[in-house]
Amino acid sequence: MTQMDYSVAGDLAASGIASEIDSEALYEKCMALAHNLWWSWQPEVTNLFRDIDPIRWRQLDHNPIALLREFTPDRLSIRASEMVLHSRVNYAFRRLQEYLESNNTWAHTNAGVLGSKPVAYFSAEFGLHESLPVYSGGLGVLSGDHIKSASGLGVPLVGVGLYYSHGYFKQALNNEGYQREEYFETRVEDLPLEAALLPDGTPLVVGIDTRDGRLLAKVWKVRVGRVTLHLLDCNVDGNRPEDRELTSRLYGGDERTRIRQELVLGIGGVRALRALGIVPGAYHLNEGHSAFAPLEVIRERMSDDGMSFDDAAREVAQSTIFTTHTPVPAGHDRFSSVLIEEHLGPQREALGISHDHLMSIGRVQSSDPNETFCMTVIGLKLSRTANAVSQLHGHISRRMWHSLWPHREENNIPIGHITNGVHTESWLAGQMAQLYDRHFPANWRTHMGEADVWQFIHNVDPGELWETHNALKNMLLSFVRRRVSRQCRRRGVPGPAGRSPSAKPSGTKGRAVGGAAKPARKRPGSQTD
Repeated sequence: MTQMDYSVAGDLAASGIASEIDSEALYEKCMALAHNLWWSWQPEVTNLFRDIDPIRWRQLDHNPIALLREFTPDRLSIRASEMVLHSRVNYAFRRLQEYLESNNTWAHTNAGVLGSKPVAYFSAEFGLHESLPVYSGGLGVLSGDHIKSASGLGVPLVGVGLYYSHGYFKQALNNEGYQREEYFETRVEDLPLEAALLPDGTPLVVGIDTRDGRLLAKVWKVRVGRVTLHLLDCNVDGNRPEDRELTSRLYGGDERTRIRQELVLGIGGVRALRALGIVPGAYHLNEGHSAFAPLEVIRERMSDDGMSFDDAAREVAQSTIFTTHTPVPAGHDRFSSVLIEEHLGPQREALGISHDHLMSIGRVQSSDPNETFCMTVIGLKLSRTANAVSQLHGHISRRMWHSLWPHREENNIPIGHITNGVHTESWLAGQMAQLYDRHFPANWRTHMGEADVWQFIHNVDPGELWETHNALKNMLLSFVRRRVSRQCRRRGVPGPAGRSPSAKPSGTKGRAVGGAAKPARKRPGSQTD
């Protein structure tokens, strides 16, 4: 069933004609909610899915589509009657429809200049929710929060990334206590993916020519509130077996795999947007993985407007933003002259430039034949605006890339900084949000960026705040106990300090709980139960 089908099905219940709906409509409406990741930052909707089957919800990594696929419409209807879920489902879907259709957004008032030309946001990973494992860490979390925030603000934006069927590896300990990597293949039918279609209804497949043959990639769409994320997938008929595995793992393989992934992300991503009739007003490259994208936009401008390479490059740079993340030189992707010619030779010929010219765009010292091609360098050279992700990182980046602008003072290197933010509703615990609801203005969620809103925290009784804090800490401890117990059972070893893995520590109420372990990053959208 397509997203449109889910929307039509949901309209029946959203009309409010009856509080009890038939089993098919109930099932389709729940699926409609599950196919838009808006639910992942709505505690009431998350609780709705959990109440369908709390045990399986936890076992399925809080994946509502996988959960619903285990139910028939009739069985789901029975469960909904037992848990009195019909009105909650109706209300949740009505809220989603109102959210999608509302024009009362920040962007409607302040960003009308974007009009019908959205921002195209490219990233190698997107951390949206643990059930969609196409991320590994901070880069993906930032990307995920970026497009969620764009949805909340109503900023016209489309995301472009890659679909990794095996995601990023999960860490586990063997019986000797050493870490091992585990990959698990995800099933498309259990994910909120739908095929991107051409106007004639056929699935979109883009092609990229290389010296070694043609690479093909199909395109999936993911609904993230008001924003659509496009994920390219090389597991498609027509590719060689090794190329069908090209996008199976995030950050897997050797340099050749890496450059081919980045070719698909950058050049393939731009071609996918064009095939779908999307004409971006700006291109935002989140790290150097997607820095081949401007080369394709330049080619389009040369073909459509008859411009020279240099003129088109200047025009494209005016609408390109580049964000750099890596604070150490060794962390930036670099490729040999041979790999660049093998994979970008046909693109270079279409641009009408020599191999040396192309290599110079990716080099700090343009004429040094021994220097490799750096993705960060091409990103900096083909963008108008570049930024680091914190004030300190800005200083480090300006020092690191000073040689690109040798005649400028370090403080005048054109790399600014924007401190990473977060999508507050994804990271704020539901219990804490309810506390704010009781004491903050009714519209505080849409004015979180205003300092005046947070002055209402002084209206909160310290005892109430501390009680909420303790409740959340106990949930965290319960989660840790379950996770450690599961790991110990799998390894066949006793729990910590010789206790049973399920033993509960005593005396934690009102006390700080600490340890010597490296801090772990919470998965975006992850739940504690």
